Amino acid sequence: MLQLLTSQKISDIPFTFKETGIRVYSIEQALFHVYYRWRETVDDFVSIEMSTWVAEIGLVQIATKIKSIAEVESFTKRMLAFLNIINYFNEEELSSLKSELITWENRVEWERLKDQADHLVSRGESAKAIPLYTKALRYSQTAATLNNTGVAYMRLGNYEKAVAMFKQALAHEPDNETIMLTYAECLVHIGDYKLATQLFAVSKSSEANYLRGFMAHMQNDYQAALKWLESSLDSRALHKRVDIYVEIGQLENALAILSSNDHEKISEVYAAHGHARMPDAINHIKKAIEQDQNTGGSNAARLWTKLAKYYRTDYDWQRAAEAIENAIKAGVAASSATLLEYASIKKGQGRNREYQAILKSVLEGLKEQYRT
Repeated sequence: MLQLLTSQKISDIPFTFKETGIRVYSIEQALFHVYYRWRETVDDFVSIEMSTWVAEIGLVQIATKIKSIAEVESFTKRMLAFLNIINYFNEEELSSLKSELITWENRVEWERLKDQADHLVSRGESAKAIPLYTKALRYSQTAATLNNTGVAYMRLGNYEKAVAMFKQALAHEPDNETIMLTYAECLVHIGDYKLATQLFAVSKSSEANYLRGFMAHMQNDYQAALKWLESSLDSRALHKRVDIYVEIGQLENALAILSSNDHEKISEVYAAHGHARMPDAINHIKKAIEQDQNTGGSNAARLWTKLAKYYRTDYDWQRAAEAIENAIKAGVAASSATLLEYASIKKGQGRNREYQAILKSVLEGLKEQYRT
């Protein structure tokens, strides 16, 4: 049986779909196009332009329905409601499309959650990333998501959960060298050097050499550590060498290998000299803050916290308090490192009640973070 047009006739007013460029002249033609080209029409089918056009061709009630459909949160439900707006498709056609829509929507949501979590980890906000990764894993347990979740846990010091994630990631992709090396790094942190060695033994990359150096450092074999790190082009190797030189008291060697623009790391070396070189440490961390401000200020909270610590170490309580206030203002939520420094300053100022309250909140946050 032929279906009558809802509008009874072809309209003279066309609606043009933005991405496909297709013009339609009736609601049926619009439904047909959306059904077969739904990926390209996701921004059109419940747009203001669509409901306005439907009203203009005389279908005011349907236009009102389209406006209400636009408020539905789920893309799949929005699409099916739109395609059901008149009895144009049968149940079998819509059922067939539904599974495809759900799969696509889940994929999009997984990508959104993972990308957002990855961004947070890159900003040093791993605690905020964990809940997003957890939601993403409900949609798809890919090796990449499991690995990145493990990285977030590792950055938080929760090595037990990190190891569990890396094991699952490797189960998905047993030959993935990136996952092997990240897993190996986690194992070095917990002292499982035998398994770590087995994992990075398959790689001759700069990252593997960095991990060999890192492992030697953890075992206090400084000579071997420096040898491996010098052979690595991994971005972390230079700073790890600086850390070793500071640890063994070769501060001039540490400064000699640093770029003159690496103000944050230079400040750490001067701070390691103790009270006598604290003015130099403060000077360089201020330069690091200025650099950060000129490039968007993504590290502001960490750098202001470090400046606060240097002032506190120098017994300049007023400037320490001002710096830590800037650190707290710089982040949406203060990190545990910032709050611990805040607590130390309060203690140094003799404000024991405030010190205890801050310390209690930090400890509670750390417990909750470990449970996540």
